[in-house]
Amino acid sequence: MPHPVARAVRTLQQAHSGKEQYEALLDAAETLSICVGVTTAALLRARGEQSGDGAVPGDEKALRQVSALRGSLLRSSATFGTWTNWLEAVVRLAVSRPAAMPAALTALYDGTSGPALVGHLNALRVERNRAAHGDKPQSRGESALRVREIRPHFEQALVRAGFLTESPWVLTVSSSYRPATRTFDVVARDVMGDHPDFERRRFTWAEPVATEVFYLLSAGTPVILSPFVASLFCPQCRQMEVCYAAWAGKDTGPAHLKSFDRGHTVHSPELGDEIRALPGLRRDTAG
Repeated sequence: MPHPVARAVRTLQQAHSGKEQYEALLDAAETLSICVGVTTAALLRARGEQSGDGAVPGDEKALRQVSALRGSLLRSSATFGTWTNWLEAVVRLAVSRPAAMPAALTALYDGTSGPALVGHLNALRVERNRAAHGDKPQSRGESALRVREIRPHFEQALVRAGFLTESPWVLTVSSSYRPATRTFDVVARDVMGDHPDFERRRFTWAEPVATEVFYLLSAGTPVILSPFVASLFCPQCRQMEVCYAAWAGKDTGPAHLKSFDRGHTVHSPELGDEIRALPGLRRDTAG
């Protein structure tokens, strides 16, 4: 799984008390929801931009879903519900226009063997909201009971989010052009698994990529994850952190991103501009 998910699952595995397990389970569920969301957004954006002349079916529909997420990020800080609500809208698109969906995203809405992925994530979101509104477990026994009730949803969500393992995340380090073959030699860090040190890998790609930027690999082809995910220096941690987009001003100002590991907020003017530059809904000129 992408590092944020794998790290959160590792934390859950190491939790001992019922209270620790309950909190780690909800944190891991929200992290999984975000990673499913940003991966879906990146794939839909790539799907929508495949053809500027509309030759690929579903291009405009896919981009409208990215536009809707842009609007959410420009209105308020993203929450667990922001991602699940947006994923539900993507599912509605998938049902009405399956041609607009990348094949990798079938798990979002395939409920042939039980609730689909979004259904499990929603059950976990409801529990998160329950705890956030003052209804946390009050005893060791209640914590254990609540964990037993919601853990199956998380386990099934992990299974149905298996497509994340087939779309690995990488963080580019360098890229050099090879004129003889018209290809690019790329060095990137493998951002998969729970280990904090990302191993370097080498790729040969047919298209240029930016450096120090996250991409996912879809059938071996790089798909940019920015501005939804970024590697940023956290002043509080004094180190580079894997962060996700949470909010940006409608007109100007930096993007607010949160680190997956610690939840610290990091600001980026460049990513604020990138979020505002995402496709916008024509009926909503302000975002």
